[in-house]
Amino acid sequence: MELLRDSADAMSPEQRERFLANIDADARRLTRLVQRLLELARADSLVARPSRTAVAPLLEALAERGRAQGLAVEVGVVPAGLVLGLPAEVLEDILWQLITNASQHGGEGVHVRLEADVEGEGRGRVVVRDDGKGISESNRARVFDAFFTTARERGGTGLGLTIAQSMLRAFGASLELLPSGLQPQRGAAFAVVEAAPRLWTGPASG
Repeated sequence: MELLRDSADAMSPEQRERFLANIDADARRLTRLVQRLLELARADSLVARPSRTAVAPLLEALAERGRAQGLAVEVGVVPAGLVLGLPAEVLEDILWQLITNASQHGGEGVHVRLEADVEGEGRGRVVVRDDGKGISESNRARVFDAFFTTARERGGTGLGLTIAQSMLRAFGASLELLPSGLQPQRGAAFAVVEAAPRLWTGPASG
């Protein structure tokens, strides 16, 4: 802005347009950052209320939402009657964050698969898995750090996973980056894991 104010008359139209585009992009980035910080503050002060959500219909709805936006999202194996001890809106927000992260970071043509299972301890979990370029070993150690992002030029704030963790923490649940397996640079998988066994076949939200 200072350069435009002091030297706009000496700039070519192309130079002025480049500076204006930079200002606009930075203003949008700061707006997103402030919005994310507000979301983080709300997540940190979230009061947990007991709630249960049927997993299968929620995953189908998310896959349909993703496909409507041009993303390759499919639903894999989901145990019949699986219910997680999380509110539908919280689980939906976090899973959608993971889906969009996969599409942004996985590379062109990335496919996302939504699955669910029950761990040995009886805790239900939902896994968001992609076949993209994966996460490097150095970045795996930092992926949950606030403000860490490899997509800052595309508007990333590095707060999405931090907010997700804070929201889940209120319910005793967690967000985990799963082991990379035999091909550390191929694909990434995150799991939303509930706090306690919730395998249930009765009515639930979502």
